[in-house]
Amino acid sequence: MIRAAILDVDGVLTYFRSAWQHLHRVLGTDDWASINREAYKAGLINYRDWALVDALLWMDVPRTWIEVPPVTLRRGALELLKFLRDNDVLVIAVSGGLNYTGIPPIRDYVNYFVSNELIFDEDGSLISVKVNVENKDIVHELINELGLDWDYVMAVGDSDMDLPMLRRARYSIAYNPVSEEVANVARIVVNSDTLYPIIDIARAILTG
Repeated sequence: MIRAAILDVDGVLTYFRSAWQHLHRVLGTDDWASINREAYKAGLINYRDWALVDALLWMDVPRTWIEVPPVTLRRGALELLKFLRDNDVLVIAVSGGLNYTGIPPIRDYVNYFVSNELIFDEDGSLISVKVNVENKDIVHELINELGLDWDYVMAVGDSDMDLPMLRRARYSIAYNPVSEEVANVARIVVNSDTLYPIIDIARAILTG
């Protein structure tokens, strides 16, 4: 039985693995962003500092530019969200990326959308970022607040950031995992260009 499903956004519901890098490519700031990424990987700055200096590369960019980048959902994404909703499964979409990925089709079918938030001033110009998802432990807090048991949770993720929820969920699925650790932690590993296999797995659990 599944009572809640936690779905990673970047790399699972979307084709791109990082909303940050996707936006950098669209706005032409990827070269500068690579310096920030290397500083973070080297341990010179922590995640929150990295997020702040990364967002500063977009300082004063209009909201309309931020919301322009096309977010193409992976094939099967909407079908998966609809299937879970129709079976009374609480859906939590969580992203270490940015809130512009919470496009209407996703928000229409999820109960909770958790991500980092870009902050704009009254004129609609970007001024900062609010870090809500430094790691996926935030999902553990939400599951506790909702009074849910991890034995009734399905989690789908692809990256090291998803390890906390993959370790806790009874039905953990590594979807196109980026590392051996992610693949080894999950109970099920799925390599596919679409999300239809996840629908089949969810259906089997719900009817099993």
